[in-house]
Amino acid sequence: MKKKLFIFIFLFFCAPSSIAFTKKDFSNNQLLCSTLLWGFEFISSTRVKVISTDLNKITTINEYYYDVDLELSYINIFSNKNNIRDRLYSVELNSLRVDVWTMTGGGFTTREMFPIGLCEFVEINNFLSYIDSLK
Repeated sequence: MKKKLFIFIFLFFCAPSSIAFTKKDFSNNQLLCSTLLWGFEFISSTRVKVISTDLNKITTINEYYYDVDLELSYINIFSNKNNIRDRLYSVELNSLRVDVWTMTGGGFTTREMFPIGLCEFVEINNFLSYIDSLK
């Protein structure tokens, strides 16, 4: 019985999904939120392209900085390198929920932008063209 429990615990912690989120470098990873025509393309260990589409189906691309907080399981996206006051988005790694940071009367706070289940990691050769093809 102890052997089965040990094997279960070992497999649980060494499963591919657990290993995927134990690194701080998301280079060459892509997070697609296809329903809303948004995507996050991690182009280096510190830079990410955010591909966003508005209600008029106009797509824009902006490059930002990112940092991974493994303790809190978030990818934080900044307009300036690692400046917490310039945080724009946060992606919760376990659920892939995307939050937007906004200024309120009480300071900076998050608002849920894309709920759980709307985004997924994908492998696409031409990420922007793929998002355009979904329009």
